[in-house]
Amino acid sequence: MKKLNITFCSYPDYSGNAKALYEYMIKRYNNNMNYTWIVYNQKTVDRLHKLGIKSILIGTDEFKKYIPKTNVFFTTHANLIGDKLKAKNSIYVELWHGIGPKPVGYLIKNQSDRDKEWYDLINNNFDYMITPSEFWRNIFASMFRLNPNRVLPLGLPLLDEIKNSNGKVNLSKLLNIDLNKYKKLILYAPTFKKGCGRDLESKFNSNNILNLKEYDEKKFLNFLKEENYLFIIKRHPSDELKYNDVENDNIKIINNKKLEENNLNVNNILNSFDLLITDYSSIGVEYSFLNKPVLYLSTDVFDYKNNREIIFDDFSFWTSGNECNNLNELMKVIKTMKFNKFENRKLFFSNLKDGGCDKICDFFFTEDCQLSYNVQKYENDYVKLMNKNNKLIRINKTYEEKIRILKKSDDELQKILHSRSYKIVQKINKIRKMVVSKK
Repeated sequence: MKKLNITFCSYPDYSGNAKALYEYMIKRYNNNMNYTWIVYNQKTVDRLHKLGIKSILIGTDEFKKYIPKTNVFFTTHANLIGDKLKAKNSIYVELWHGIGPKPVGYLIKNQSDRDKEWYDLINNNFDYMITPSEFWRNIFASMFRLNPNRVLPLGLPLLDEIKNSNGKVNLSKLLNIDLNKYKKLILYAPTFKKGCGRDLESKFNSNNILNLKEYDEKKFLNFLKEENYLFIIKRHPSDELKYNDVENDNIKIINNKKLEENNLNVNNILNSFDLLITDYSSIGVEYSFLNKPVLYLSTDVFDYKNNREIIFDDFSFWTSGNECNNLNELMKVIKTMKFNKFENRKLFFSNLKDGGCDKICDFFFTEDCQLSYNVQKYENDYVKLMNKNNKLIRINKTYEEKIRILKKSDDELQKILHSRSYKIVQKINKIRKMVVSKK
């Protein structure tokens, strides 16, 4: 039985939902499928090859030769949606990269023509999209104008990494310090204010680490030192802004480069923290799966709503009221750790106890590692029209062949009609009729 070719792609390379699902499939199916990672950086190719993972640099001749062989795509940012058409009988499964208050797709206002083209491409080529609950199923169906039957509430694979990683060991390895000497570990992980071709969505002060009102850097640094807290800053990989970040014994900065060099991603360290501070990033919702507190900085929420918007236009729905916008309030909350109860866990995660990789695989694959009968290839109107045209072309070719055969037969008949033998036969038949009539 021919092995399925499974293609993974994520941003950053080898991370998020795609990585978590890949690792599950390797354990469950062993080498009964062919797994290939498409990556954006040659260094990642070299790094994954050392780990025994097949990877191909996007856009290369090797990539172009491989893609048409794909049976199933699993991606996190619709990374290969334009390449799906080259793999004619493939199934494209979009795992997406996060769940949170930021609208995406058709829900973003002031879309550029380029954005609309991309969303149309997504709408026309996704076969399935995976979400962790019915709540997200409805949101994503709306954001990308998908038939809800194409959006499956099966899981969020990255939750496996968030829940099961040895976060403290990974973070200690990453920073090369003893974490046990600190009273609290705090992660600050905001979304990007500028990146991915977007304009700046809110006011920005490069000297203000937290983008807070009435910020006093010296006061904040003294607070961390006195309370013996470790404050980790991890900015979004797409953030293009230049920050005047400070590093010392109580503040450390990590980035994707540092994570990748250690074969880690942010999900591998999340469960080590006592508190997450963010703004509108999906990491806030994902971290809440651990039943740990999340504090949301809402200093620029008005600007953000005007420029980017927030789903339901109700920030408190996402934060359960755990918001602050000034430094004194922030330090007080960190010290007391008094938070409102997170009310939406059931809504966001349904009954998930992990990332749901087993449910995803149960839907798409049989136990003998073939595509399940559940799986149906989506055909949009364009594809249906193309298939209809191809069918008409095939029918036309069939008729053309018949006409050619008939014409050829007709030519043969003409030759017979004008042959000497045929004329003799005709004369004989004429004589026989005359003889019969006389009798």
